[in-house]
Amino acid sequence: MTYWYTKTHQWYNDENGEVGITPFAAEQLGEISFVDVDALEGAELSQVTMDGDEPSSDPIDATVESSKAVGDIYCPVSGTVKEVNSDLMDEPEKINEGALTAWLFKIDASNWDAEKGNLLDETSYKSYVESLS
Repeated sequence: MTYWYTKTHQWYNDENGEVGITPFAAEQLGEISFVDVDALEGAELSQVTMDGDEPSSDPIDATVESSKAVGDIYCPVSGTVKEVNSDLMDEPEKINEGALTAWLFKIDASNWDAEKGNLLDETSYKSYVESLS
């Protein structure tokens, strides 16, 4: 199982198409109190585009909120959303309990070979997060 990361703190599992927020993002948000991913069902999404370390594309239509902030969600790969994790709407704390297992949605990647190079592997993502502190 291989996880790929974005500088906007989302992860993508290339084996099963799951997408979620990273443990770093969950920690920055604090106790997550609300998740809404229903609008993504069947949506066609595009990979986040970056201008340096900042996203230059709009966030997708998903919400992850805590008492501290609302987290913007970007899509790590282009494709069609084939499933949303509606359980998180009733149990948003699952993200804090295990950010790498509490997926937001599953996507059928449409351009994986071309887009893979825009993502960070685990070592590169850890270095990026360390550079933020």
